[in-house]
Amino acid sequence: MAASSFIFTRAALRELDRRAVVEYHIPILSLMENAGRAVAEAALRHIRGRRPVLLLAGPGNNGGDGLVAARYLHNAGMAVSALLLAARTQFQHAAATQLAIVEAMNLPVETLAPGHPELRDWIVDAAPDDLIIDALFGTGLSRPVEGLAADVIRAANASRHPILAVDIPSGLDCDSGLPVGSPTGGGAADAVIRAVETVSFCGGKMGFANARQFTGKVTVADIGAPLELLRELAG
Repeated sequence: MAASSFIFTRAALRELDRRAVVEYHIPILSLMENAGRAVAEAALRHIRGRRPVLLLAGPGNNGGDGLVAARYLHNAGMAVSALLLAARTQFQHAAATQLAIVEAMNLPVETLAPGHPELRDWIVDAAPDDLIIDALFGTGLSRPVEGLAADVIRAANASRHPILAVDIPSGLDCDSGLPVGSPTGGGAADAVIRAVETVSFCGGKMGFANARQFTGKVTVADIGAPLELLRELAG
């Protein structure tokens, strides 16, 4: 069975990650490396010439995947910058490792601060063909996006730059395909990334069938999780 035919819920993906590490002895860093490389390959298909690339990275594993992609794009000669949603100290474990590598490579990395005037400089005023990579939140997000994160998502969407989503558009509920928190929690559709393409790891997500306006084209990437585990946990 091809990976593109697998469909996963949020709970199944959480279990997949856990068992890949515990039962199959695959380090999270290995899975993250494969994920980020797949994102970089997809990004190169969207880049015209050597247009700049902006990575929006949250402090979790989704952000770590994005930082790996930034490394590969840099190595391919692209001008890549990273905009962090959280302070560097909030990046932990595998994501912290990826951030340390990116900074050792001297890629431009900035952290959004209260007031965030950088939103206009980094996102709104960039050239239309500049690519944005969305690595803010992954499938584990369970509450509506608010505050600074919502402002970043709205700015990215309003910029009309092509956006490539890492695993899932940030703010989208993995299971329902609605904004996280909807309909009971009031999640807002304008606080969900609207991507031209989503690189979905291991298979599709349960909610993607209802979310084409957010996901754009869905490309499934193999990140090295065992086929036996994928078959067992897919819906």
